[in-house]
Amino acid sequence: MKGNEIKIISNLEFFKGLMEEEILEIFKESKCKILKFKKGEHVVFRGDNIDGIYINIRGILVAEMLKEDGNVKKIEELPEGKILASAFIFGKVNKFPVDLIAKSEAEIFYIQKKELIKLLKKNSKILVRFLDEISNKAQFLSKNLWESLSNKTINQKLAEYILKNEKENYFEFDKSIKELAEYFNVSRPSLSRVIKSFIEEGVIIKLEKNRYEIVSKKKLEKYNF
Repeated sequence: MKGNEIKIISNLEFFKGLMEEEILEIFKESKCKILKFKKGEHVVFRGDNIDGIYINIRGILVAEMLKEDGNVKKIEELPEGKILASAFIFGKVNKFPVDLIAKSEAEIFYIQKKELIKLLKKNSKILVRFLDEISNKAQFLSKNLWESLSNKTINQKLAEYILKNEKENYFEFDKSIKELAEYFNVSRPSLSRVIKSFIEEGVIIKLEKNRYEIVSKKKLEKYNF
């Protein structure tokens, strides 16, 4: 493994606290490699086998799922440092649950599963981080499932989202309306209508682009009740 690659890997959260010399020693005999992808290229397809750990070390990946109606649902974006499908590396089903596409040029650090097991046995810090990663992913999936299956109205979902993201009565949408509609599991026109109604009812005021001011937090809390 090259010196610059060791440096990049040593800066990852997963290997934080380890010296470059330690990382070099760890991977001296390990079967690992760097996989490179061009912008727009499929990194993996849903159903592909997972035979090790994959960590995004450069670029942004987009997780997508093809729905039955033929439309593509964007699940999330995976920035640098993220482990791909960590909850599926072990267990009975070792397959990628979604398609992953490179939003930009990307590089993936790959270690074979048996080498990963050796690494986890050798270093307790990395073992704890891996267990934390799996737990965090399970909690994220559980939260998304709950929000998807809950009987909350679009008004309630939007009010909850605004209250979670507001700072001193101001907030910004960190997603596009299309992405936010997918996140809420609702149609884009329906979400746009609710945002418009919030403005017309004097709940929020649009200042510029995606930035808004909250006029009545009481009304938002009432929606969120």
